[in-house]
Amino acid sequence: MHGHRSDPWPAPLARPGTPAHEHQRRLILELAIEPPAGGERPEDLARVLELSPAALEAAADALVAAGLVERRDGRLAPSAATRAIEALWPLAL
Repeated sequence: MHGHRSDPWPAPLARPGTPAHEHQRRLILELAIEPPAGGERPEDLARVLELSPAALEAAADALVAAGLVERRDGRLAPSAATRAIEALWPLAL
């Protein structure tokens, strides 16, 4: 039996209990719950989430690598997989 329900842990994602994990969680929730039509500018997300631009970019890079977020024309948006999960199992319950 695995020690965690997500074993093996997805390589791009930070481990729980780290600042990077919290940044990734906050970013994916911000993008998934009410996705903006054209995506969000990273600098706007950093301001709203109260993250440094570097922390926001690191979180975005990890989520893009995991297939949860897409970059489009300099903006960040939830991937089709993230939108499907949100439709089936709302993240903000």
